[in-house]
Amino acid sequence: MTKISLIKCDSYDPQKILEAVTRAVDLLGGISSFVKPGNKVLLKPNLLSAKAPDQAITTHPAVVEAVIIMVKEAGGIPVVGDSPAGAFKSLEEFWNTTGMLEVCRRHSVELISFERSGVHQEERNGKKYHIASPVLDADVLINLPKLKTHSLTLMTGAVKNIYGVIPGLKKSMYHKQAPKPWDFSKLAVDIYTIAKPHLTIIDAVVGMEGMGPSAGNPRDLGFIMAGQDGVALDSYAAHLLGKKPMDIPTTRIAAQQKVGTADLKQIEVLGDQIPSLKDFKWPPNWFYSLIPNFLAKYAARLFWVRPVIDPQLCINCGYCVESCPVSALASIGVVPEFNYKLCINCLCCSEVCPRHAVYQKRSPVAKLLGR
Repeated sequence: MTKISLIKCDSYDPQKILEAVTRAVDLLGGISSFVKPGNKVLLKPNLLSAKAPDQAITTHPAVVEAVIIMVKEAGGIPVVGDSPAGAFKSLEEFWNTTGMLEVCRRHSVELISFERSGVHQEERNGKKYHIASPVLDADVLINLPKLKTHSLTLMTGAVKNIYGVIPGLKKSMYHKQAPKPWDFSKLAVDIYTIAKPHLTIIDAVVGMEGMGPSAGNPRDLGFIMAGQDGVALDSYAAHLLGKKPMDIPTTRIAAQQKVGTADLKQIEVLGDQIPSLKDFKWPPNWFYSLIPNFLAKYAARLFWVRPVIDPQLCINCGYCVESCPVSALASIGVVPEFNYKLCINCLCCSEVCPRHAVYQKRSPVAKLLGR
């Protein structure tokens, strides 16, 4: 049996978070089971973009702070690192807005930019990947996802969060190479398997539902999850949010490749019991991820979903144009315009938009199926 822990926690009060995270890890053997004195420990939160913690887009700094405290108590040397989506112009703003700068300064912890720290080239399943050097050079990698929906992979949790170990615009390049949900999810599983996080602690105190990972709505979930097996965590998280684990492409692919434990019957949950949320709202295009690639081009004639920019919200900052992996956006009007013949629907534009001005327009059939 694969063991994971589930702890109720309804507040980001630092003391409550510290108690919940400590209990979650203690049920797995304690932080000293993962961190030894002198270990360099990389904490990898979800820092998708420069958003305040209360927007539920990024891992809450209280969770990161709790793990920093625990790692130091075990004698480890914590550092915090991630790479924002798309083209980001001010890392200082990024660290400050997400709350990481204050936390790391308070505890004298180094913040690492994956864009500035070099890469290792690794290979899996015949594909080569550029992984930020600090990820593979660390003695211990602790994965700190925020539990959210995702318009491409349905859910972003333990496996999908590790995609952030790809530095800078290389993430967009991989989107271009694997634009379909199934192909992209294979890529995400490859990267997760290469990085091999030693411990994952999921921030699900407040998650995101609807149009995640950045344009959805915060949703009180009220728990912390922890485990060594990220696939098992994602499987049980999907169950708690009202989905079957195999509905999540990354989980299904991991199961096919025998990476981690996806079978709920093989997962032992330690700690608290929490009922499934039957009313949790998934992305309106959730069905699209279930369409096999060989049918997608035919199905697209009937049910299509494509990004559109709301001119009332757009400030024409250019982030979407710079981040598009296929140059399907151009700043030629009041707001950037799409060339839908080029668009691969990767939704990088939606992820990086600071004003949530990018939304998804659906065909009548897509609206019907996405209810």
